[in-house]
Amino acid sequence: MSLRINHNLAAMNANRNLDLTTQNLNKSMQKLSSGFRINAASDDPAGLVISEQFRAQIAGLNRAIENSEGSITMIQTAEGALTEINNLLISMRELAIHAANEGFNDVDQLKADQAEIDNAIKTIDRIAATTQFGTKKLLDGTKDNVATITTANSSLLSIKESGLSSGAHSITSTKTSDASASLNTTSLGLSLANTDGDPVNLDERVHTIDVVQASGVAEKSSGVVGMADAFGNDLVLAAAADAAQLGSASTITAAVAANAGSYTVIVNYQENNESPTGNQSLTVDVEVGDDMTDIAAKLQSQISLNSSLAGKITATASAANATLRLTAVNEGAQYSLKTEASSTNATTAVFSFAAGDDRGVSDNVLKFTVNTSKNANRTAEVTVAAGTYTSLSTLKDAINTALVTTGGAGGFGTVSGDTTGVSDITAEVFNTSQLKFTTRDEGSDYSLQMLDTGGGTGDLMNVLNMTADTLANSGRDALVSFDNYTNTVTSVQYNATGTATLYNKASGSTGRGSIDMVIANAQNGINTGNLLLDAKAAQFDVRLDGGPATSMKAGIESLVYNSDRSESLGITIGLTSQGGSEQINNTDQSLVFQVGPNVGQTVAIGVRNMSSSSLGKGLAGNQFLSLANVDVTTSSGAQDAQSIIDAAINEVSTTRGKLGSFQKNSLESNLRNLRIAAQNLTASESQIRDTDMAKEMSEFTKNQILVQAGTSMLAQANQTPQVVLSLFG
Repeated sequence: MSLRINHNLAAMNANRNLDLTTQNLNKSMQKLSSGFRINAASDDPAGLVISEQFRAQIAGLNRAIENSEGSITMIQTAEGALTEINNLLISMRELAIHAANEGFNDVDQLKADQAEIDNAIKTIDRIAATTQFGTKKLLDGTKDNVATITTANSSLLSIKESGLSSGAHSITSTKTSDASASLNTTSLGLSLANTDGDPVNLDERVHTIDVVQASGVAEKSSGVVGMADAFGNDLVLAAAADAAQLGSASTITAAVAANAGSYTVIVNYQENNESPTGNQSLTVDVEVGDDMTDIAAKLQSQISLNSSLAGKITATASAANATLRLTAVNEGAQYSLKTEASSTNATTAVFSFAAGDDRGVSDNVLKFTVNTSKNANRTAEVTVAAGTYTSLSTLKDAINTALVTTGGAGGFGTVSGDTTGVSDITAEVFNTSQLKFTTRDEGSDYSLQMLDTGGGTGDLMNVLNMTADTLANSGRDALVSFDNYTNTVTSVQYNATGTATLYNKASGSTGRGSIDMVIANAQNGINTGNLLLDAKAAQFDVRLDGGPATSMKAGIESLVYNSDRSESLGITIGLTSQGGSEQINNTDQSLVFQVGPNVGQTVAIGVRNMSSSSLGKGLAGNQFLSLANVDVTTSSGAQDAQSIIDAAINEVSTTRGKLGSFQKNSLESNLRNLRIAAQNLTASESQIRDTDMAKEMSEFTKNQILVQAGTSMLAQANQTPQVVLSLFG
């Protein structure tokens, strides 16, 4: 082991570490006592730079918060004054309505009304002239930014917001594409004509087209058709109608002693496909000398006494006076008779009925008047093939055959210029036991009317349980709602597609738009459901003061900038515009508010002039130039005053809404954002600059211990060279 005394390296090392620990201890004490992690730039140079930037932003945010709060107070001051103006206008409106009651008012009353209105006008002017925040007036028109088109405005421009400097400006719009539209589906029987429907005056958005009522055919329905009667007889059609009839057997023409006695005839009757009467017993007494005419009269008397048969059947003798006949009163297949074997106590029967039944016959002609795309108000009789029909389906087929093949003789099948051989009307079975006659075309342009052929109860329509029509049965129109305005489609043709223009407002309404549609063949028709029409407005390149082109669409408000983007103009272009150039004069005196912590973070709002001479101006057809001129001392003046006051109320309310929107969206919303930003930025600055006391206390304790240890080790190091003295013994 070597021993040196000139340089005590151990002591030097201990001293160096002690110095470093002491410095760290001092820094910890400084951080703990100040609460800041950065007390000098040397503590964290980069952190210092960042934190100072944060501190500047925080100070700016806090100032911006105060600015916004003060600005809100200013806006509320203006809005409060407008509220009072609005109240005055409502009072004036009441007075104008009172003055319009000409039959009641006298001259003094009208003068009193006018005096109060004049006073209200003066008050409005005073409010407009004196409303101020501090020394800044708010409602006298000196705080507005107004851009006015000074040319004819053939471009159909509307100025929504001016960000222009005062002076003359120009704006040019060039149309670059036409309006277009597309449908999400064509399954409801409507499609766009000319690919895109040639939309007119439709703003760019998805429009709703709802078919709330489907198109429908004109129709005529039967009642329940009795193809077979209660006794099993099928339906018979013939060229001439006939009544149901049953005859008796007989051997003599006049009764003798052996024929005298009591006779019972059993009759059952069915009418109009209803339940039969059941067996009805008719008893007559035959006396010596009675012939068939006498017996028929007695039998008829019994029928008249029977409530089930009276007026429905008759008893007659044959022309030869040899037999009896039971006959339905009415002709047609809707009436049926049935008898059971008759009985008597006579020795020899003068007449007898066997068990049997019979059904009437209906004629085979139907008559219609049809108004369709092929047959304009055409009347024709359709003759169905004569014969016996056992099912409704075969009857339907026979009717449809007649509807087609009768065409050349005035029916509804093939007509001049049409070789399809398809009838304009058709029959079909529905509800299993009914027939329905329908046109093939749909809509109220077309109709179907059943007529009486003059055949009485024997008409074919009667056995079908149908009646003649006094008025024609029209088809059902399709009702198509376009943006909640209902359009009526009256024609949907069977053999061709059609066209229709749908409108979204009533005729004469401002801003009425339209779209051209193709209507499907009536085999598909127009069906209920919802369509979405995606309209794309015409597109324009717009230049402000010769600046770069801004692409914008008609009907959509857009900002157009000048060449260096220092000025702007919010405009919309009319949906029917073809473009053009306009000149603008601008006067800018808007209120400007600094609402952010940095340069350029401002918002502005213009407040229009609220004096009486600026309210209710330019009302077409009105004798007064503005609110300042109203006079209610005449009947016409009272009426026109109401219109002027209503316009003024609308203007004041619109301005209040503008101020309210500015306060809510530009100031209050921004104020909330500023407070959040200030809080978050303060937290970030604190993260960088503030001392973490718990962590720093741990560091301080460590350094305290190290100082004590270093001091002790320095003492030990200083004693080590003294060992050398032991060598000098």
